[in-house]
Amino acid sequence: MKIAIALTDQSFAHTKSMGIFNVSMGLTKGLMHHPEVTELHILGNNECADTFANSPKHVHLHLMDKPVPRRFERVWWDQVGLPLAVRKINPEWIILPKGFPPFLPLFGHTKLACYVHDVIWEYYENLQNCRNSPFPTHEKLYFKALSYKALKSSDVVLTSTQFNANRFLAHIPSTRPAVVGIGFDPIPEPDATRRRGSGILFHVSSFPHKLTELGIKRLQTWLAHRNDSSDIRIHCIGKVPPHIIPNNANWLYHGKVSREELDNLMMQECRACVYFSAYEGYGMPPVESLRCGLPCVSSDIPPIRENIPAQFLFRNDSEWDFIQTLDGAYDATTPISCPNYPSWEDVADNCIQALKQSSTQA
Repeated sequence: MKIAIALTDQSFAHTKSMGIFNVSMGLTKGLMHHPEVTELHILGNNECADTFANSPKHVHLHLMDKPVPRRFERVWWDQVGLPLAVRKINPEWIILPKGFPPFLPLFGHTKLACYVHDVIWEYYENLQNCRNSPFPTHEKLYFKALSYKALKSSDVVLTSTQFNANRFLAHIPSTRPAVVGIGFDPIPEPDATRRRGSGILFHVSSFPHKLTELGIKRLQTWLAHRNDSSDIRIHCIGKVPPHIIPNNANWLYHGKVSREELDNLMMQECRACVYFSAYEGYGMPPVESLRCGLPCVSSDIPPIRENIPAQFLFRNDSEWDFIQTLDGAYDATTPISCPNYPSWEDVADNCIQALKQSSTQA
């Protein structure tokens, strides 16, 4: 099977979604090692060079002679650059892991698979105060239109949860979704000489649907209720203006962290993780925490419920439910039982089977 995958718009430095970045890179690495992929063409940018420098011979990295396309360059790449590149390579399939195809695909004989992560614009359209949307109107309209195009024109729509598949079908009943899941890299070995710390890992974000302000309020109430609060540090990771974080000894703001820093926080510095959200397509951080042995208490919303044990879920509308859930996770004395989550090789195989099934049905 000859496949192309588009990573040109993926960047650790510039991404608005670490989840989509991780899925894009992880899925590509999984496809590299799938026995049925005889040719893999990666449409990349200059940030991909090191990651895929020593790839197997059947993997071809096409650097598009530019850094990550942004603003009008991104529009040009979506609408013109991508179809031209695909027609030149002429693969059997083009996979768009960020889920946004051109309005007029013009891919020749190449079939289209979009990995669509969510339809989050529906959340912001349903807000009573639409001024809370973090997206400029023209940007929201552009990406909403491309999302509709992905659902309508893809030969198969790859996604991570049944929740997503149901939402796609609610908007476009003719959509052909395949729930292939999300994979995870191997877990690093913990340092056996160090005991787990007493901190809380708290995921923050400037996007309103991540409910960071509510999370801060609830954590402050939780600290006030604890007798040992003076020993607890809340490690905030993610991108928010630093002044959003309370200015006292309990709170530490790290900003965006590397994989190594995150592993250290999850496996050594912290005893529990907190993840607030009003809308997700999947919700990777809670699963990443659980896989490292760190209980992650999370908002009880449908996609997270698909992947997280019930004892770690709390209702966003109940302060007492949050406090009880976090207390239970923080004070637990026995190791947590972690479900089995797939590797990227497993997810790549799910994707290949979905592509093959789509070809058979056509």
